[in-house]
Amino acid sequence: MKIGIQGIKASFHDVAAKKYFVNHEISPVECLTFKNLCTTLQKKDSKYALMAIENSIAGSILTNYSLLETYNFKIIGEVFLRIKMNLMALPGQKLEDIRIIQSHPMALLQCQEFLTDHPQMPKMKILESSDTAESAKVIYEKQLLSNAAIASELAAETYHLEILNHGIETNRQNYTRFLVIANRETPSFFTTEDKLPNKTSLCFEVDHRPGSLAYILNIFSQHNVNMTKIQSVPILGKPYQYSFHIDLEWVDYELFQTAIVIVNTKVSRLVSFGEYRSGERSTVQA
Repeated sequence: MKIGIQGIKASFHDVAAKKYFVNHEISPVECLTFKNLCTTLQKKDSKYALMAIENSIAGSILTNYSLLETYNFKIIGEVFLRIKMNLMALPGQKLEDIRIIQSHPMALLQCQEFLTDHPQMPKMKILESSDTAESAKVIYEKQLLSNAAIASELAAETYHLEILNHGIETNRQNYTRFLVIANRETPSFFTTEDKLPNKTSLCFEVDHRPGSLAYILNIFSQHNVNMTKIQSVPILGKPYQYSFHIDLEWVDYELFQTAIVIVNTKVSRLVSFGEYRSGERSTVQA
């Protein structure tokens, strides 16, 4: 089963795909950009795809909300992944030997405290790359001395690097939420452990006037539907106007459906990205 991932083998998207499709044989389709990920899925070069949408430290990835709207994919699931960042280099290298550190911008952002406060950092140059695992792979293939990458433990193992510093993320409660997406006509994927869907992701627009958003959100509250996420995204061509992406969870599906019917009459546009089972969320002990 071909699964689109942003990045290459041993990237965090790859790790998340293995977690979601556990006990199933998958073949990752490597995409170095999120746009490439979407076009690959649209062309059916992959059956499903994993797309990071938010991180507990770095926040939301706004461009990916726009891509969801542009390509009109459906969300069939989600997976939360504990992100542990590691600094790695060729075997035998020491931290004092390193002059260049490279990784994906989001990874660098999640390690700001280490990259700013470590006494060795003034001697080093920080470079952005397209992918965490790609950074590790390049160091191995080109045998780059004095270079280090920030990536997963799987990347160090896959590309034969040694970890110089484990867990350099700023906060141990570092999680990324990945959406599992598919074309609208593709059947949803369920493992035997899956239960009925209890979550949805919606996008809507409301009148640009005081209280209009609060009015809509109150409808969900009145029907015992819990909002777990809200994100505003600028509307192209309409300065200072926004579409709102929200994630909702319900206990009573009929109440949820009733709320949707009411909301649909009160907004100018309502798009559902699908109904799916909420991912398991856990935290690391302090």
